[in-house]
Amino acid sequence: MADWQLKEGERLDDLVRDGMKLIQRPDQFCFSVDSVLLAHYPAIRPKERIADLGTGTGVIALLMSALGGRDITVFEVNPVMVDLARRNVAGNHREDVISVVEGDYREAKKAFPSGSFSLVVVNPPYREVGSGKMSGMKGVASASYELNATLEEVFHTSRYLLKYGGRLAMVHRADRTADLIALGRKYGMEPKRMRFIYARKGHTAVRVLMEWKYGGHPELTVEPPLLLHNDDGSYTDEVLAIYGKETP
Repeated sequence: MADWQLKEGERLDDLVRDGMKLIQRPDQFCFSVDSVLLAHYPAIRPKERIADLGTGTGVIALLMSALGGRDITVFEVNPVMVDLARRNVAGNHREDVISVVEGDYREAKKAFPSGSFSLVVVNPPYREVGSGKMSGMKGVASASYELNATLEEVFHTSRYLLKYGGRLAMVHRADRTADLIALGRKYGMEPKRMRFIYARKGHTAVRVLMEWKYGGHPELTVEPPLLLHNDDGSYTDEVLAIYGKETP
C-alpha cells in the first residue's frame, strides 16, 4: 500500500476504481464528473497508444489504466500539476503504464514523431478568454479558460499526434457542439460518435462527449442521452456504475 505524503493545501480523494487514490489541490483544479465520463467513453483497443492532453492530476489516465489502457502518455504544462500527476501515478503503482511529460503539448513534435498515437483524449478548458468571470487563482483559471491552448490548437495537435485512422475523444460544453464538429472537419477528423449529457430529465444538455476518426467517412451516431441526476439530486444508476460504485 502506498504511503501518501501530502503537502500543504493538498487532499487525498478516493477514485474507487482498483482502490486508487488521487492527490488534489483545490487552489489548482479538482476533477469533476466530466473527467470520469470521458475516461470511460472511448473503447480501449488492444495495443492502444493513448495520449492525454492537459492531464492535470492524471485522473483520466489513471482511470483508463483501470479500464485496460497499458501505454498512456500524459502531457501537462503546469509544474504544480505535473508534480501531482507524477505522485499520483507512483502512488497508484502505474509507472509502467503511464508516462508523464512536462511541457506544452502544442510542442509535442519536439519529442514525438507524427502519428505516434492511436487515441488522443482531452478534457480541455471550456471557456474562451473574455467570456464569463475568470478565477483569480491561476491554476483554476488556466484549467477553465483557453489561456494555454485554444480549442483549434487542441485539434491541430491531435491531428499531428494521431496516426491515420486514429481517434480523438473529448468532453466539452454542449453549446459548443457546432464548433467541435467544424474544427474537427477542418483538421481531417470526422465525428463518429456523440452523446449529450444532461443534469437531469427535462433540462437542456450541459456537456457533450464526442469521438472523431482521423480520415473517417461522414457517418455520425448520436447515442442515447446520459442523465447525471435523479429528480432527488442523487446520481443515476448509470453514473454510479461508471464511477464503479454499487447501485442502491
